[in-house]
Amino acid sequence: MASSAAIQSLLEKARSVLASEPQLLELRTGPFLLVGDTHGDVETSRRVLETFLPSEDVKMVFLGDYVDRGPYQIQNVNLLLGLKAEHPGRVFLLRGNHETPSANMYYGFYDEVVSKYSRRLYELYCDAFSNLPYGALLDDVVCLHGGIGEELRSTEQISRLPKGDVDPQSELAVQLLWNDPREGLKGFAPSARGPGIRYFGRDVLEAFLERNGLRLLVRAHEPQEAGFRYMFGGRLLSVFSCRFYHDTPAAALIEPSIGAPRRVAIE
Repeated sequence: MASSAAIQSLLEKARSVLASEPQLLELRTGPFLLVGDTHGDVETSRRVLETFLPSEDVKMVFLGDYVDRGPYQIQNVNLLLGLKAEHPGRVFLLRGNHETPSANMYYGFYDEVVSKYSRRLYELYCDAFSNLPYGALLDDVVCLHGGIGEELRSTEQISRLPKGDVDPQSELAVQLLWNDPREGLKGFAPSARGPGIRYFGRDVLEAFLERNGLRLLVRAHEPQEAGFRYMFGGRLLSVFSCRFYHDTPAAALIEPSIGAPRRVAIE
């Protein structure tokens, strides 16, 4: 187990790198590998990195939820933060709804860190998490953890969200992290996940994509059979990469010569 001092040093380095990035990443040169929730699944994270890090042209974008629920939460997030600090131009980490105290207090990460280390170290994790960006633009593809928010009209709104918000309270930030798509729905509807969280329909997504000159949303946040599912006539792709949900973890590979992302199994 890593020492508290070693983790603190790692978190300080990672935070510095993350704080220097914009709230909405703009990554213009692929290929891109998009990885969904890992939730303490350090084996999946290691396999992704072992497979794709040696390919110097591939940029890896992790879509959030590195902690809570799984058995190797600390190892998983430390691995990813360490790789971010070491390869800031190759590894990109978005924020998920579980990179917040609101989730950590109920789903395990807070207890894991405090029982093995200290509350102070947990606070340093929170500081690093608060500097994770909410989204990424990959040419005409937008990446988020959750989904479209009720007040979201332009990608510029994402870029204007403040860094350093340890437990986001703004409606837009919360919904970017928590919202889910639903087929057959028009507009927005209350979500079973809780107050202020919404389901959104195809019409909402298509209006946002057209308004911003985009063709596709790639997000994570929900377990999927085979870790990979297109919705809304191919305008939305959900990716899930944690093996502890009894599904095969997968990632999505976007290659310049191929328009649609393709499924990559992580076994």
